[in-house]
Amino acid sequence: MEYQEDYNIEEQEGPAKRPEMLTVLCILSFINAVINIIVNFFYFVFYDVFQEILSMMASGEGIYEDIAEEMGDSWSMVTESVSALSSIGRGYYFTEMVLFIASFVGVLMMWKLQKKGFHVYTISQIIMLIVVALFAKITFGPVFWTALFVIMYFSHYKKVMQ
Repeated sequence: MEYQEDYNIEEQEGPAKRPEMLTVLCILSFINAVINIIVNFFYFVFYDVFQEILSMMASGEGIYEDIAEEMGDSWSMVTESVSALSSIGRGYYFTEMVLFIASFVGVLMMWKLQKKGFHVYTISQIIMLIVVALFAKITFGPVFWTALFVIMYFSHYKKVMQ
């Protein structure tokens, strides 16, 4: 210590270290992307099967008959949700899967502290918001979470990423 102070020798800096908060954000985004890639893949591949199940739910047939009777008037809310979900086309799930893969790649780049990862992640998230608004007509929840994560990633953009 005394030697360093006397001769003003500085420690050499190693590679940039990823802050804990950025690590947490990346892990949460990895989990979200992987789950959504898998879910959208299965919705895309088994689209026809899901459509049959949704039509049975909407009409209260088969195994859903008893549930519809038990729920009474509340079942109408379920059927409204089911009919909205069944109106989404197969292409939506493929598009979402591709966008979540792009999001995953962007997060992987940010994990490696690359600035371009922020851009890949942000662009894929914005396109996802547009796709969700067009196909599923849902806006508030996705906009809130996307904005929150983009803002938190941006706080590390200039400080840590290269």
